[in-house]
Amino acid sequence: MATKRKLTEDVTVEGGELDTSNHAHIIPLGAGSEVGRSCIIFKYQDKTVMFDCGIHPAFKGMDSLPLLDTIDIDTVDVALITHFHLDHCAAVPYLLRKTRFKGRIFMTHPTKAIYYSLLRDLAKGAKHSSDEALFNEDDLDASMERIEVVDFYQTIEVAGMQITPYRAGHVIGAAMFLVEVAGLRCLYTGDYSRLPDRHLPAADIPPVTPHIVIVESTYGTSRHLPRQQREQLLLDTIRTTLNRGGRVLMPVVALGRAQELLLLLDEFWEAHKGELGGIPIYQASSMMSKALGVYQTYVESLNDDIKRVFHDRNPFKFRHVQTLKSPAHFISDYSGPCVIMATPSGLQSGASRDFFEAWCEDARNTCIICDFAVQGTLAKEILGGPTSITTREGRRVPLRMSVHNISFSAHADFEQTSTFLDTVRPPHVVLVHGEYNEMRKLAKALKDGAKAAGVAREVYTPVLEQTVAIQHTPDRSVRLQGRLGEKPPREGAVVRGVLVRQAGGFSQQLLHPDDLPAYTKLLKGRVTQRQALSVGVPFSVIRLALEVMFEGVEGAGTLPVTSVAGAAGKGGEVLAVVVGDTVTVRYVPADDAAGVDSHVVLEWEGGRQGDMVADAVIAVVLQTAGEPPAAASAESAMLAARAAGDEAAASAAELHLIAALLRSQYGPAAVDEARGVINLTVDGAAAVVDHREGKVLCGEAGLRGRIEKSLDRLAAAIRPVAVDRPQR
Repeated sequence: MATKRKLTEDVTVEGGELDTSNHAHIIPLGAGSEVGRSCIIFKYQDKTVMFDCGIHPAFKGMDSLPLLDTIDIDTVDVALITHFHLDHCAAVPYLLRKTRFKGRIFMTHPTKAIYYSLLRDLAKGAKHSSDEALFNEDDLDASMERIEVVDFYQTIEVAGMQITPYRAGHVIGAAMFLVEVAGLRCLYTGDYSRLPDRHLPAADIPPVTPHIVIVESTYGTSRHLPRQQREQLLLDTIRTTLNRGGRVLMPVVALGRAQELLLLLDEFWEAHKGELGGIPIYQASSMMSKALGVYQTYVESLNDDIKRVFHDRNPFKFRHVQTLKSPAHFISDYSGPCVIMATPSGLQSGASRDFFEAWCEDARNTCIICDFAVQGTLAKEILGGPTSITTREGRRVPLRMSVHNISFSAHADFEQTSTFLDTVRPPHVVLVHGEYNEMRKLAKALKDGAKAAGVAREVYTPVLEQTVAIQHTPDRSVRLQGRLGEKPPREGAVVRGVLVRQAGGFSQQLLHPDDLPAYTKLLKGRVTQRQALSVGVPFSVIRLALEVMFEGVEGAGTLPVTSVAGAAGKGGEVLAVVVGDTVTVRYVPADDAAGVDSHVVLEWEGGRQGDMVADAVIAVVLQTAGEPPAAASAESAMLAARAAGDEAAASAAELHLIAALLRSQYGPAAVDEARGVINLTVDGAAAVVDHREGKVLCGEAGLRGRIEKSLDRLAAAIRPVAVDRPQR
């Protein structure tokens, strides 16, 4: 009796296996109802994509990894990494070196550059930590060899899928990826922001409508304060703290928001030098300093405002910001007011934790959480208003410093997400990278908004390892255009043409090659291939060898040497034959004065058939050229004997010539001149050519037939050789 099994969030099937042929599957291996270790699997039509592969900032070692064992990792065709933040990319070396992943992996140019610097610092830090290391520097270096780069708006094809990155606006180089499989379009936003800031443009709106959008839900239904209001609130909070002699700690991610905030503070300090000029701003991260070179290199990824500033000066060479090289000495030696940016943003370790524990008991000081605080981190804990915290040594100490949450996080809030989805209008939305309750509040708000607007929209909120299955009929249609479309094909008929994919309009067209200029920007052309081969035998020997191998070897007479690229010959002409109406073989004699050896030039029209015939011709010519003494001397002897009327000598020389030509095609060929036979050995099988009796003796009928055909082709060129073929 069939039983119902709940296999996915939205599909119930009876008994047996789930039919995947018409369903796209989305499986969070990380970032499913959580923020951290982003890793989303998208499967459709036997194609598998991994979006991001990061670690969880609140966990350590293997516990921080995505749940990679949930799937057959060797079935993943491609991994697409949206940006360089650790929760999106830091598991990549582990993926590439310590799993069975065999697919390709792509990032944008800035992402790859910063990925290496960030993860190198992480690998170095792991050497001096008791925590379990996920990878080392060798693993990181090896990963760089496999990572491929892609530009924004560049469509690449991988395993039959079309993949296009668009700007995500989150950090420099951050990308949204649009993947199309069999007509199904899936957009993965990664972390994105639709609001431009001081240095980055807003996220793009893709030019096509996706069927599925996998979108971050970090801020749920929360709304960011307007940018100017946030900036003023931050500056007022800092100024108030400094005026009372306090110190300001701003835990940040090394790249992204740090540069945005440093631009703001440097500009404010420059405008208020009289008041603030003596108060230092420090960045306590070497990675922040390294970022300067990256921002200069990839300035074209920044927004128009910052590009204009670059014409006058590099805005990332800050006038009022210093790099703090020794946080420990600074904590013990400095007691005046200051502003310090330190990593990590979650206060779970590193310099930011050192400063926090040193300053948290002083009520004059302030900690400003500027980024999203992940559940399980100290940053999230102190936003709850505790009166004390536990240090890393396990001591309980009072929390007297002020704690403010002024978000400059470049994640989309509710307003951005709802407006973005209303614009791209996907029928299916999958929420990821959000905490459980916030995701569900956002899902309800998006559903209510779509219902009020009369828009069909399904919203899914999967937890870790939960599969969302979305039904979609694959598009395998193609439009016949031009002369192919003038007469509808019969049912079951084969239609041949050029398959063209274009953005917009019909996704696929089948065209006659001559119609390409009328319907596309493509032009039909022909490629003429030429190859020269040095030979040390007369052309007559080469022609004989070709006639042994091929039917349809026709003489082309003599042609002017000007028709042969780089050819030089005596008398201004060359000998030529045409093989199979496809490959022309021209012979150019040696020219000692010009320093040119004798050679043949092959010429053919590029294409599958021409290339195949040309390869075979080249093989015959090279083999024949490798037997110059036997073939050339035998031919000369045969011609001389015939001219002298010595038939016995001509027959013996003919026997050696035939043996040389058969040797070039079949392999070892021994001449028994006394008996007038040639003994061949072909792949272990023996054959005897009886020249006097005109017979081929061989126990294998197939081989005997091949040799007989070769002798037939030689007959017209040398002299008729009678072949006694047994009855079949």
